[in-house]
Amino acid sequence: MENIKALILFTMSMPKSVIVIDDDEDTVRLFSEFLEENNIKVVGNGFDGVTAVKLFKETKPDVVLIDLNMPNGSGFYAIKKIHDINPKAHIIAVSADGSFATEEKLEKLKIPLIQKPFKMDQVISMIQN
Repeated sequence: MENIKALILFTMSMPKSVIVIDDDEDTVRLFSEFLEENNIKVVGNGFDGVTAVKLFKETKPDVVLIDLNMPNGSGFYAIKKIHDINPKAHIIAVSADGSFATEEKLEKLKIPLIQKPFKMDQVISMIQN
């Protein structure tokens, strides 16, 4: 029983792994640096939906942070493909698009939305929970 408790505590203290996907390279860089500074392990960066799917397959992160409006495969394209791979994948959409249609699509997919501009403490909280 003690071994199980120790394993649970060890697992809970391990940093979450994340991939960061956004077509804006500065956003990806800043996001990644901030997450690493807050004990969240960034295991991959990408700039389009196709790369997001590839990185998800390769790294199997705990969380996917993804922009919605990108070239070469939108965020919605990536979300669908990632859910095909793992229906329980933890995905957080990060976008300036707060339209009703976008929010409705994300709600149906059970994907939370963080609207740009965002507060990093909100992002950290959503990753950790």
